[in-house]
Formats: sequence, C-alpha cells, structure tokens
Amino acid sequence: MAAFDIGTTTIAAYLLDGRTGKEICTASSLNPQAAYGADVISRANYVLEHGHKELSDCIHSAADKLIGQLAQSAGIQREDIYLLCFVGNTCMHHIFFQYPMESLVRAPYEPSQKGLIREKASDLDIHIHPDGELIFLPVIAGFVGADTMGCILSLRPDLQEEISLMLDIGTNGELVLGNKDRLVCCSTAAGPAFEGAKIHCGMRGAQGAVDHMTYDPSGFHFTVIGQEAPKGICGSGLIDTIACLRRAGLIDESGRLLNQEEAAQLDPAFAPHMTEWEHMPAFLYDPAYPEVFLTQKDVREVQLAKGAIAAGILLLEKHLGITHENIRKVYIAGAFGNYMDPKSACDIGLLPYSLRDRVIPVGNAAGEGAKIALLNVEELNKTVQLMDQVDFLELAALPQFQDCFIDELEFPEIRGQQEN
Repeated sequence: MAAFDIGTTTIAAYLLDGRTGKEICTASSLNPQAAYGADVISRANYVLEHGHKELSDCIHSAADKLIGQLAQSAGIQREDIYLLCFVGNTCMHHIFFQYPMESLVRAPYEPSQKGLIREKASDLDIHIHPDGELIFLPVIAGFVGADTMGCILSLRPDLQEEISLMLDIGTNGELVLGNKDRLVCCSTAAGPAFEGAKIHCGMRGAQGAVDHMTYDPSGFHFTVIGQEAPKGICGSGLIDTIACLRRAGLIDESGRLLNQEEAAQLDPAFAPHMTEWEHMPAFLYDPAYPEVFLTQKDVREVQLAKGAIAAGILLLEKHLGITHENIRKVYIAGAFGNYMDPKSACDIGLLPYSLRDRVIPVGNAAGEGAKIALLNVEELNKTVQLMDQVDFLELAALPQFQDCFIDELEFPEIRGQQEN
C-alpha cells in the first residue's frame, strides 16, 4: 500500500508493508501542475478557462510514475500494491477528480465535494493491482483540505485535554486550534514567501540555500545547505535573516530597511553589508557573494505572510475565547517546520512570543495521516466524523480581520536581547 501527499509544489509518496505497517521506501517529485501556475488560484483559474483534463492527467501520471519508482526501490511489482491513500489541499483534490471549481474560486469559496472518496485506481489511469483501490481523505472547507485532515489524524488534537495549535505553513497557511471539546480551523493567504517564492533571491531548501543565520557582537553568521557558496535564501534562512536584522536595528518596527548611510551611523561594521537594488536598500549576506541579498521588497513579502498567519491565530483564539497562554503546544507541520528557528519566528511576530518554548516540529504530518488511514480502518472512518466536527472560520468574512491583519504587519519589539 502507498500513501501520497499532493502538495502544491511537491508530491511525496510512501510505500508501506500492509502486514507490519513498516515504511519500506519513499519517493518524491515536483508537482507537474506548476507549469500551469505556481499557486492554487492560478491553477483553478486555468481549469475554469481550459477544463480539468491537462492538470488532472498530469497529476495522475506523476502519481503513477512515483508508484513505479516505489516498486522498483522495494523490488516488487506495482501489481503487488492494492491500496492507495491520498491527501492534498482542496484545489488539488478537485483537480484530481475533476470536480467543479467555480465555488472554490468565487464566493462562497466552498468545495463542491467534501466526503471520503473511494475509487478504483485503474479508472484514474493509476496502475497497481487490477482491483486496487484509491482513497482520498475528506476535505474540511474551501481552503482547508485533506492535507489538514491528514495532520489532524496524525496529531489527534480532538482526543487531547490540553489546547494545541497546529500550523501547516505553505502557500496557504492552515491553522487548527483547540482540544477534545472543540476544534476550529482557518486558512490564511500566507503567500509563498516561506517557500522561497516572490523573494528576489528565494529558493527551495536545496543545496546552496542560506538556511540559518545568527547575529552577535562579532557580526552576522550564516550557514548554507551543502556547505557551499550561497546561491539563494530558503524559508528558514529568510525568517532568521529578518529576525537578525531586527535585533541589529537594521529593520525598524514598520519593516523599513536602513540604507547604507544610516546603517554605518548605527555601526560602521554594517556598511559593507548594505547595498541597493532597484533604488531600494538591500542587505548583503557576504560582500564576497554580491549576488545573494535581501531586498526591502522581500521584507514586505514576509510582513504580508507573517501578518496573515498572526492574525489567523488571534482570531481563532478569539473564536474559542482563549489567549496565547492557554495554548500548551504549537505543532509546525511540513518540512519548513523542521528547520524554522522558533525564536526567530517569535521575534518577527509570526508566532506569539509567549509560545516560543512550546513549538514542536512534526514534519510531514499530512503524509503521516495518510499512512494512518491506510493502516487503520477505524481511524480512516473517523475522518468522516472529523470533517463535520471541526469548525471552519472564514477569516475574510470577519469584520475585524482587516484591522487585525494590518496591526500584525508591524514587527514586534525585540525581547530577550541578552539571550543573543
């Protein structure tokens, strides 16, 4: 059996032994739908204009190729695989099964199909055992999909006494807050900044990406994936950089990046790090590598992304009548969460400062949920209940969202400087 997480950018696949539940091997590929648009909205609009077939066919073909890779790695025939479980956001889900997209793209932004789906895999040109079945977990709302359901199944906050917050930060940021008494979720248009997109020197977390940075009295220090010359900045490096520039005083609370003259007045050692790009200040990681820098526009992109997520957290708390202090654990799902420095995330206001010691990275929780659904029919069936049990908060419909979002665009005051 095999589990799939169809991400907007990447598809991850896991082969499991149906008898023992052991993971045998994994495979991944870029989502070929990216050729039709980098984000879900542009892909949905493409479908509205040109129909589903191209995007649907290419995702089925990509899944089929990954099954071939899994089978080859495990030394088995693809016909030995008899059950597949998929998760993905609501747009990926609707494209996969060619469901109508209009209600996703336009108000009321609702899915045209939500429930647990079972299909014969061969009917979708995905080749496993001739009678093999394909399951797709339920979606919760228009922008809270089966991937979030997978996260919930992996973490089971609905069984816990303590209140937890789960964030899956991608192009959209999905948030789930609550405990066994009540769960509420929302989606925030975080934008792709934390995935390296819309950032001038942004890139995925691959060889050559600046992935971490620190600042102390001796200056700025950064690390690069693969310990080679820097080629760009990935999400974790981006958050660290802005946190360090805030600590150094090179970015003010409004998000303005100091120019070279202002930086030199603050500390002459800063001057070699400051440059210009398109008549705006920019920060050079290392003067020896002038092609890798952070621009004023990049800072603004991060402000939009972190402002949306921070506003989502506050409004979910308000909906449940709780405060930051009531949240005992903060689960960060996705690869980004494994590398993100919680202190940097708090210093830029992505997460509340009081939660800095409660952050737990949980990796690909969506994929873990798909595995659980494959191995345990009771857990699989539970997703049907959870689909209706989790309240969905439509942030854009809340009159206070815009004010809250604007408030959260500013960077918070840097605290705990002595820790640096």
